[in-house]
Amino acid sequence: MPMLIKNLLKHKYKLFAFLYTLLVAYISLTPLDKYNLPNFNMGDKIVHLLLYFILTFVWLLAYPALLKIKWFYLIIIIAWGILIEFLQAFVVTGRSGDVYDALANTIGSVLGLYAFLFYWELHTKSA
Repeated sequence: MPMLIKNLLKHKYKLFAFLYTLLVAYISLTPLDKYNLPNFNMGDKIVHLLLYFILTFVWLLAYPALLKIKWFYLIIIIAWGILIEFLQAFVVTGRSGDVYDALANTIGSVLGLYAFLFYWELHTKSA
């Protein structure tokens, strides 16, 4: 058991990135009537932006080697956000896809990448 805990702690960022991705997918693909949410108007775009900012950042934290292919990685995250919106529009009942949600996801991903680049620069200089 202690070895299992040690391995989990060693890979905590990878585990967190994976679980966070599942959480984003679950939140995005479950019908909205399941949640008792107030109407945000355009405020939900901030939620999208933050979700994808964190998603991008935690995957880079878990796998810093992704920085070598950062633009390809960014395209994958953006494509993930677009796929989620597509699934909301055409597959999931009780949800509707939105171009502006996809745009907010994209902006969040780009900001997450640049925030990580800033963090990485500070982190590697101090090491």
